[in-house]
Amino acid sequence: MRIKPLLLLVSFMAPLACASAKPKVEAKPVAPLPPPRVEKMREPLEVTPLELHFSGQRGVTTAVESVAVRNTGNEPVQVSELRVVGLQPEAFKIATVPLLPLVLQPTASFSFTVGFEPAADAEPGVHHARVRLVRTEDDDGPPCDLTGLVTKGKEAQDEPPLVQVLDALGYDIDVGGATLALPAKPAGDQIPASLWERAKPGNVGYYLIARYAAAEDVLFGYYVNEAGKPVTHGMGSAGKAHNQTLNPELSGESRTSFDLGEAKFGLYLKVGKRTLYSDERGNAGAAAARAYPLRSRGRTLVPDAFVVAFDEDRDGDFQDDVFMLWNVKPAQ
Repeated sequence: MRIKPLLLLVSFMAPLACASAKPKVEAKPVAPLPPPRVEKMREPLEVTPLELHFSGQRGVTTAVESVAVRNTGNEPVQVSELRVVGLQPEAFKIATVPLLPLVLQPTASFSFTVGFEPAADAEPGVHHARVRLVRTEDDDGPPCDLTGLVTKGKEAQDEPPLVQVLDALGYDIDVGGATLALPAKPAGDQIPASLWERAKPGNVGYYLIARYAAAEDVLFGYYVNEAGKPVTHGMGSAGKAHNQTLNPELSGESRTSFDLGEAKFGLYLKVGKRTLYSDERGNAGAAAARAYPLRSRGRTLVPDAFVVAFDEDRDGDFQDDVFMLWNVKPAQ
């Protein structure tokens, strides 16, 4: 802890005059010193990223993810140990790490990797843990939070419900139910939005954040209505091998933003010979997508951001293709 220096209050008494001169002037009372103001010391260790998201089938080890730790302070910092702690630490493993303890000089950094290894009998659902950076037994550095979505298998009945998909990504959205098939009627945080427009000047962000669907290639993008018909504009694609995962790998030519100015637009998917639109009027009146305002952990609303979830096969799960939109608002 560091205490800011205080300004000392000084009082003065008038000088004493000789006996025949002016009478002595009384000293004014001195105000009491204010209590010390304590300033929290800035954390010197910078961890990037602050959270890792994993997904995979139980009994199967997934690819590892890397974490960097950098000393942004002016003094050397010792890192004694890395530990996985939390609610379900057994699902995560520190895969590689430098020899510890080590002293990290100012501006120096090191990295380590974390893997997701849910046991064959692991409970399906979201598993939470964190990597603890131990400096001393009573002094930790900033943690790296870990979430992992465990599934039974890759069959349709083994897929996770939408609420678990969003929880594993760090979002706290009421999707209307915790079951795989959601209620037919709108519920929870769902809003009646199917067409969009940008909220502020600049690009609209458009990301595929999860896919739990059959092993088929998917093409996705946005469309604008011209002369009463949807005109599609491709944004990207994901291969059939990336169909049961968070943050699926996209093809190399995929884009994550676009700018249509003030034009209104919708979202679409093309899977096999099927094309699905966010506006149900393009699907012969059948709803293929649901929209929710984006909320982070603690139900904090993220401005101008939404989740749009598609249901490819009309079984009511709405987690086949899950997108995030930034800098948008529902079209009027």
